[in-house]
Amino acid sequence: MRGRLGLADNADMSRHASALQEGDLADVLGYQMTRAVLVLEQAYETAAGSSTGLHRVEYTVLAFVKANAGCTAAVLARTLGVSTPNMALWLDRLSGKGLLARRPSATDRRANHLHITREGGDLLRQATAAIAAAENEALAGLSPGERVLLGELLRKVAAAKLAAG
Repeated sequence: MRGRLGLADNADMSRHASALQEGDLADVLGYQMTRAVLVLEQAYETAAGSSTGLHRVEYTVLAFVKANAGCTAAVLARTLGVSTPNMALWLDRLSGKGLLARRPSATDRRANHLHITREGGDLLRQATAAIAAAENEALAGLSPGERVLLGELLRKVAAAKLAAG
């Protein structure tokens, strides 16, 4: 089976891992990160996606709205690096499921402030717990200190890219 990047899924990769050498790819960070992303995406789908019905993007949007109650779609779209029309589609889906509420701005007729609903909060908590358990399993080969360091390094890479524009 092929994932969204056209690479074999984790089961295929582990069955054939000993058959092929990585060669120069062993030193290509992008390749290694892609492999790690595949592991974590599979963990998400198994743990949270199938049990909650939340797509990874929906989970991300709900988490941002919970942490930034009252933010606007435009600010959220910029933060996540997606177009405003695409963000509107995701917000429509979440709103249609009763997980997100839009409240008109008192100062800008064009803007709505986003808020997570009680149902959205409950589903987000359920998904977050499932993700934490799945990530613990997926990252079992790392010490607690290595997990913290990995998170710090990934945030640093992302922050540098965002700062550069």
